[in-house]
Amino acid sequence: MKQVMREIRERCPGTKKHTSVCKSPKDLCCNIDECSSPEPLGLEDGTVTDDHITSSSHQGNFPARDGRLNNNVAWVAQWGDTNPWIEVDLIDSTVVRGVITQGYYKYTHYVTHYQVAYQKQPSSVREHVTDENGDIKVFIGNTDANGDTPVTNWFDESVVATLVRIEPTEWITAAALRLELLGCRLN
Repeated sequence: MKQVMREIRERCPGTKKHTSVCKSPKDLCCNIDECSSPEPLGLEDGTVTDDHITSSSHQGNFPARDGRLNNNVAWVAQWGDTNPWIEVDLIDSTVVRGVITQGYYKYTHYVTHYQVAYQKQPSSVREHVTDENGDIKVFIGNTDANGDTPVTNWFDESVVATLVRIEPTEWITAAALRLELLGCRLN
C-alpha cells in the first residue's frame, strides 16, 4: 500500500511540490495543482445543503446539519457513539486541501483530535488523508477552554473527493463539531 501511495504522490504531487507533471489539460493532477488559493467549500454559507451533511449519530437537537462553522449550534454525537463521524457530500469531484473546526461554545464540548476520510466517488472505497510517511494523519483539533476558536488544518497533500468524513478520535465531554472544508471546485 505504501508503494502505491508513493507512486500516486510522484504522479500527483499535491501541495508539497508545484512542478507540473500534466500530460494533458484534463489530467486530474493538473486540477489539483490549480488549487493554489483554496476557499471555503460551502458549509458556513449554506451552499452545501442540509441533506448533504450526515453523521453516525446525534444528540437530540444537535444534528449533523448544525455542524457548520460559526453556527450558533453544533453537531453533537450521541454519548455512547464510540466511533463518531460527520460527513459532507460535495456531490462533484472537488479538490480538498484542509479543514477548519470549532467545538460547541455553549457547553464544553469539542474535538481535540480527528482523522479525515474521503471517497473519490460515492461508490469508491473510503481512504484517509495521510502524512508524509503514508500513515493515517491525526489532526489536532480544538484546545481552548470552550472549543470556540477556529482551528485550521492543512493536508500534506490535496485530495480529490466527492465525500469527506471527519472522524473524531479524542474529545472533551462530547464529540461536537462545527466545520468548514477548504479547497477548490473542479467545475
